[in-house]
Amino acid sequence: MLRHAEDADGHDGPVGLDDRPRPASSRDRIIRGLKQSAPFSSLQRRIIFFNLIGLALLVAGMTYLSNDRQNLTQIYVDALRKQGQIIAVSIAQSAGVGVEGQMTIDPDKAAAALGPLAEPTGVRIRLYDRQAMPVADSTGLTSTSDPEPEKPAPDSAASEKDEHVIGRVERVYDRISRYLGDTPEIETDEPSSGVSGKEEVLLATSGQAAHKVRMNRDKEIVVSVAIPITRSDSILGVLQLSTVGGAIERLVTEERRAVLEIFFLAAIVSVLSSIVLANMIASPIRELANSAAVETGGTGLKIGLDKPEIPDLTHRTDEIGELSGAMIRMTEALYQRIDAIESFAADVAHEIKNPLTSLRSAVETMSYAKTDEQRQRLLDVIVNDVKRMDRLVTDISNASRLDAELVRERMDAFDLGEMIEMLAGVTRSEGEERRVEVITDLPDGTFFAKGLEGRLAQVIANLLGNALSFAPDDSKITVRGRIRPSGQITVSVQDQGPGIPPENLGSIFERFYSERPDTEAFGNHSGLGLSISRQIVEAHGGKIWAENVPDDSAPEGRGGARFIMELPG
Repeated sequence: MLRHAEDADGHDGPVGLDDRPRPASSRDRIIRGLKQSAPFSSLQRRIIFFNLIGLALLVAGMTYLSNDRQNLTQIYVDALRKQGQIIAVSIAQSAGVGVEGQMTIDPDKAAAALGPLAEPTGVRIRLYDRQAMPVADSTGLTSTSDPEPEKPAPDSAASEKDEHVIGRVERVYDRISRYLGDTPEIETDEPSSGVSGKEEVLLATSGQAAHKVRMNRDKEIVVSVAIPITRSDSILGVLQLSTVGGAIERLVTEERRAVLEIFFLAAIVSVLSSIVLANMIASPIRELANSAAVETGGTGLKIGLDKPEIPDLTHRTDEIGELSGAMIRMTEALYQRIDAIESFAADVAHEIKNPLTSLRSAVETMSYAKTDEQRQRLLDVIVNDVKRMDRLVTDISNASRLDAELVRERMDAFDLGEMIEMLAGVTRSEGEERRVEVITDLPDGTFFAKGLEGRLAQVIANLLGNALSFAPDDSKITVRGRIRPSGQITVSVQDQGPGIPPENLGSIFERFYSERPDTEAFGNHSGLGLSISRQIVEAHGGKIWAENVPDDSAPEGRGGARFIMELPG
């Protein structure tokens, strides 16, 4: 006797509408064309942008750290202070006059010594007496006038270069640096006679070396250092050294230009390498996208659509190789699904056609019936065919929605042992009249599984109902549950029926396999139960199969059938 798959319970519901792709509008095609004609692809622009940002931040940090005005100013202060100490000792020795305790500076001798000392330093040197009165100035030699230091003439080539990109970037950076940093006070003109008002000079008259950073009228930094001139612990006067306006700016500019030139060279290299890198990434991705693209007509469908050939890039060890492999597997799964849908539709049409043919025959014969008994027999056939079609439509609807439900629902842990005991109790009640005993053999303690409890209950109920259909009177059905050392869970349902012919062990899980025992009326089952059970178990990552229980004393050596479901732990 062949076996049959039990019906799968489910819920009726509306069939979803087929969402068809719409054709691209003219606006979409124009935008796509503009993107394709752009100098760089979107990916290339992003890689170039982020590479240049990192490079710009690196260069800005290097420029700030290496060319900071405060650092250079401090270097100038230290250098001027050392030069001033040396020059102060020379002036004290050559221009100091008077007796101990009342020594002062001879202006003529100081002027004569100041010229040779100031010339190699490149800075302006001024002398003051103990009262901070001007004595000599390296600009006018012995003159006490205070002319504005003469600036070097601007380099014409540098001026032209300032109009280029580097010059403009330089000026922007300079403004930002000045805005973020402390702004020195503006330098005022020193009077040609009278006491000096310079703070550092007044501090130096008390024997304390001091310095001050100011800005001239052209917003250029000027560093001034005042050194007391001492001899025999007596203060003879004050030596003031100050830089020429623009000296620090020129040094900063030269260094910054060198950094910016390196930056632009590195930027060119970065852009070229970014394009190469983007092409290495974008080209295979674009190839994959083009192979998967489908051009549709006005109806959203394309007649004669061939299966897309996804480029095999699995030889690559990067993410693109993984993407190619995933797309190949996805395409194969999609077309397998399409084939399964086509096969399912053909099976559905075949199964519905049988009761329709019988129904049509009964309706056509009704007019030829002569007696009430004949008419009643035809009416019974019609009722049975209508019930059979209703059952088929219900089970087919449940089977068609099963995939979406299995993907959409969340799998949770539940007590599998409690569920088996409950279903075994229901089957035990149904088999009391035939004295069919249902025995459960489950692990001690908790017996948990993870999955969709309702769907797995549907599988076990189907196996128990199937076993009850084939179990003879006064027999047993045994339900066993085990947890393997690997963590896998197995549940088996075994009966003492006629077993399964070996050639049908695989076909019993096919759709619409509807052979039943002789004691059951034809058409009471759709033949989708075991097919749906296998679909549910495989969606949980498990497997289900059937086997015969060996029994040499039984007919054909089969002592019943055993269905085994295996689930991951």
